[in-house]
Formats: sequence, C-alpha cells, structure tokens
Amino acid sequence: MKRIFLDVDEPLADFVGAANTFYGVDIPKEEITKWELPYGRYGKTHNSFWNGLTEDFWANMPKQPWCDALVDFLESQEGYSVCLLTAPYHNNATGKQRWIRKNLPKFYDEKRYLIGPAKSFCAGPDSILIDDRGKNCDDFVEAGGRSIVFPAPWNSWGDCKDLLEVVRMRFNVIKRKLLMSETCICKIDRYVEFMPLKIHQGRVDNPDCPVHGV
Repeated sequence: MKRIFLDVDEPLADFVGAANTFYGVDIPKEEITKWELPYGRYGKTHNSFWNGLTEDFWANMPKQPWCDALVDFLESQEGYSVCLLTAPYHNNATGKQRWIRKNLPKFYDEKRYLIGPAKSFCAGPDSILIDDRGKNCDDFVEAGGRSIVFPAPWNSWGDCKDLLEVVRMRFNVIKRKLLMSETCICKIDRYVEFMPLKIHQGRVDNPDCPVHGV
C-alpha cells in the first residue's frame, strides 16, 4: 500500500485567515511571500506570535473551501492510503487533534494522523508528501520519498490559481512514475528468477550483467 502524507495547516485549514482574526489584523495572504510570517505587521515578535496562539485557536481554524474535495480525490486513489501529517507548535497538539476530530472525523476515528516535526522520517519510495512548505518537501525527497508542493504565495507555486488541479496534475505524474518503476522492477525480478535456467540453456551472452536481456 502506497502512502500519502497530507499537511494540515493551509492545505486543509486556513491558518493565515485564523491568525488575522485572532490578532485583529487584515493581512492578505497574497502579501505573505516568504515562509517566515511578517510578525511586525501582527504587532508581535516571533515568540510572542506563536506563544500567544491558544489551544482553541488551533481547534477552530476554518476549513479551507477545497478541503473536502482534496481529501476525496486522494482517498479515491486505488492502492493509496492517506494520513494527515502536521507539525506541532508550542504544545498545540491537543488543539490540532480537536481540529481533526471536528473537521475530518474519519481520520481521527481511524487514527490516521501524525503530529510531529520530523516529516522526512515518513519518507520512502512509495510515500508522497503534500505540504505548502518547500523545505519540508525537499527534505522528504532527500530522504527517499516524493513530494507535491501545495501552491501558496510563499512557495514556488504561488502563481497557480486552480490549486486542486495543480495537485491532481502533479499527483498523476508521480503515480505514472511509480507505475513505471514497478514495471521495471517486475521485469528485473522476472529476469533474475529465470537467470539460472537461461545460463543452463546457454541463452545468456553475459551472465555477469544483471539486466542483460530485459
């Protein structure tokens, strides 16, 4: 079973909108073009911004309008299992659990969620991370997985308007690549399985070559 790890903040929950409401400001998301938030515009420092966010803040973030459609698309992919993967901030794990239970109860009930900062530890050749932070995606790929950067103004896909279409398109590209890899592996496995017979029958020119004749 292949695995899809899906980030929560921004791909599924409107963190920026919730922060605007919580701190009483109106900063358009399009103006946040770097990963590090413009804390001064919130009247905060880095530490005071994050420390000020309460458990209820995390639990009550609005669901993104495309949240259900994105989850439904990923859940419909045969041979793939979807797990939510979100990083904790200053002991907010309980608030995030409450958000999942309220907005995506199936994932909560089936315990298909992970809360931890080291997302790359979930990487593997059959694993895909969908995340709005480019660095998380780069680290995941470096650890042996595959990734899709969820479009946002603070990453390289910020100009995309149809977010779901971008995810669908890039997911289908990865899906085809995985299928091609599986096909090649099956051919090599089949060749290796019959290698002794081919050598015995004198049908292999160079038995030292592991993929000769594939």
